[in-house]
Amino acid sequence: MIRVHEKLDINPEFDFSVIAPPERIIFFDIETTGFRAGRSQLYLIGTVSYEDGAWYLRQLFAEGPMDEMALINGFDEFLKEKKKGNDRIILISYNGDGFDIPYLREVERQYGLFDIFRNAISLDMFKVVKPFKKLMGTSDLKLKSIEKFCGIDREDRYSGGELIYVYEEYLRMGHIVKGGCEDNELNAALRDKLLTCLLLHNAEDIANMPLIMGIYGYKALMDGDFDFESAEVMGNVLNLRFRLRCPLPREIYIENEDIVISASGEDKTLLEAAVTLRSAELRFYYQDYKNYYYLPLEDYAIHKSLGEFVAKNQRKQATRQTCYTKKEGVFFKEAEPVFQPVFYETFKGSKYAELNDEVLENHEGLKQLILTFLV
Repeated sequence: MIRVHEKLDINPEFDFSVIAPPERIIFFDIETTGFRAGRSQLYLIGTVSYEDGAWYLRQLFAEGPMDEMALINGFDEFLKEKKKGNDRIILISYNGDGFDIPYLREVERQYGLFDIFRNAISLDMFKVVKPFKKLMGTSDLKLKSIEKFCGIDREDRYSGGELIYVYEEYLRMGHIVKGGCEDNELNAALRDKLLTCLLLHNAEDIANMPLIMGIYGYKALMDGDFDFESAEVMGNVLNLRFRLRCPLPREIYIENEDIVISASGEDKTLLEAAVTLRSAELRFYYQDYKNYYYLPLEDYAIHKSLGEFVAKNQRKQATRQTCYTKKEGVFFKEAEPVFQPVFYETFKGSKYAELNDEVLENHEGLKQLILTFLV
C-alpha cells in the first residue's frame, strides 16, 4: 500500500464554522474499478482535513487487490485519530451517500470489519446542491461541472470510469516490472506515470471540495438563514434588503414583472429584492360560501344574517366564484400565500397581499415571501 501525506496550498473562503469546527471536518472520496463491492476493487481512499491551520491531503493507494483491506483499516485508523471527545466527525463527500459510503460498508461486511462510520456524520454535497440546479443554471450536477461553476480549473482530464483502465494497466505493468525484462527501467517509469495520473484525479476531487463549499450558501439561503435589514417603499416598488450569513459563490439574478431578486454582487452578503406594487381593487373570497348571498347589483357577497334584510330579487345564493368582497389598496403578488388575507383579481387567479404596516413589520413573513419566488 502506498501512503501520501502532503500539505495543500489552498485557502477556501468558506466559513466552515457554519457546519462545524474545521478540525472536525474531513473531505473524502474513493476510487474503485466498478460500482459494486465484491465484483470490483477499492484501490484508493483520499481525504483532506484541517490541521494546525492548514489543509492536508492523505491518500491510501492499493498496489494490488491484496491491499484492499489495508486501505479500509488505514482509513478507520485515521478517523479514530481525528475524533475528539464526544464530538462526531463530519465526513463531507460528493455523492458519498449514494456511492462511497455504501461501497465501503459492503467492503467492511466482506472482511468482517467493524463499522468505520460509527463516529461520523455524513454531509453529501451532491444532495445539498441537487435542489438548486435551476438556480445555479448548470447543465448537470457532476463534480467537475460544479467546480467549473465555482471557477475552478483542473489539471486532471480523466473521468473515474476512464481511470479503471488506467489502474488495470498499472497492475499489468507491475507484473511486468516484477517479472523483469530488458525494458524494466522504462516500464517502471511508465508505471510511475500511471500512478501519478491515478493519484492526481483523486487528489483534485477532494482538494477542490473545500473550494466549492460556497455552494452551501444556496442551502443556507433556501433554509432562510439570512437576516432582515430594511424595507422601503419607493413609488410602486417595495425595496427589501437582507443580510446573508453564508455568502454565495456567484451572483444570482431573478427578474419578472412581479419581483427582482439579486445577491452576491459586489457585497457578497447582501440579498436585495424589488417587489412590484400595484394600486387596485381586488377580491377576498369567503370559504363558507353556503352562508352567503351574492348581490349582483353591488357585485359582492354578504353574510345571510345581513342578507335577510335585502329583497329576494336582489340577492342570490353565493357560489365559490361569487362569494367575495372587494377592497381597494396597494397590493403585491405572492408566488405562494404568505400573508393573510389573500386577495385575487379573479377566482383562482394570481394571489396578492395588501401592503400595510403589519406586513412591513413582519420580517419573517418578508423573508418567506422572497423564498417562495426562489423555489
